[in-house]
Amino acid sequence: MITGVILAGGLNRRMGGRLKALLPVQGQPLLLKQLKEMSSICKQVIVVTNEPEVLLPHLSSVPDIDVQCITDQYVQKGPLSGIHAASLIATEQHLWIVGCDMPFISAEAAKAMAILCQEANLDAVIPVLDGRVHPLHGIYSRLVGSEAEVLLEQKQYRLMGLLDLMDWKPVENDFFEQQNIPTHFVTNVNTPEEYEQMSANLP
Repeated sequence: MITGVILAGGLNRRMGGRLKALLPVQGQPLLLKQLKEMSSICKQVIVVTNEPEVLLPHLSSVPDIDVQCITDQYVQKGPLSGIHAASLIATEQHLWIVGCDMPFISAEAAKAMAILCQEANLDAVIPVLDGRVHPLHGIYSRLVGSEAEVLLEQKQYRLMGLLDLMDWKPVENDFFEQQNIPTHFVTNVNTPEEYEQMSANLP
């Protein structure tokens, strides 16, 4: 029902050049933690990166899941280019799209959003928590790749611009609270300071 997509194509400037996908979280690379979570509901996971030679050795360590590592066709144009590239080879109707800097992604949250997306025949279901839109960790129809390509051709690279072209539904705090799903799944780490703070609060 869902293809998992991990966007790992950024330049990691704010992390001082460290590859966010390989930051240690609870004793394992962040990317591996994400793959294990995705594997509980996804038969296919796509990692979009411009450094496949660095990430490929880590992708073979998750058994029983089809992990594909691909590069952008529109290089270094942000999340839109990753969404476009993944949509071209996705085998499932819906994409669960996350950033590689999100250590607490939730299969439970993704599944709940995917069911809503399918039942309501929407282009996307996006978390809007405490008033803030989180387009990553959203559920998207595979068909949004064509909309992303339109924007890329127009040299419009804002991810929020993609939402302007789609029929999407926000899901707010109460949606997850009613299902006892913690909402920290949208947490991301962009800087060394954020990473250190996150690490210090882990059990």
